Amino acid sequence: MVIVLIAHSKVERFEDPESSPYDRYSPRLHKHAAALVKEWCDAVLFATRKMRTQSEDGGFNRKRTIAHAIGKDGGERVIRAYGSPTCVAKNRYGIAEELPLAWSAFINAMSNN
Repeated sequence: MVIVLIAHSKVERFEDPESSPYDRYSPRLHKHAAALVKEWCDAVLFATRKMRTQSEDGGFNRKRTIAHAIGKDGGERVIRAYGSPTCVAKNRYGIAEELPLAWSAFINAMSNN
């Protein structure tokens, strides 16, 4: 049996004690509820699109960074299974760091471990 909880994401400030603070995506839940859900779940996955950034001249001695999708139709959709400075994620199954956003890919990754 599999129980799936789906939540929107929010950008929150993370105060890292080992480096300077930064923003990252996390589930859009109250901070205490989010902590309980993250502890209880075997997998907290983050669905996103593959992107790359490119710096360009913005005029008047300024640089601006533009995000560009990688892949067709607005970018290839992927699931991230490990946390990073950009998002909250974890898994206790030992699945790959990044999977295609498809139920079959997730089930195959879980059954291979």
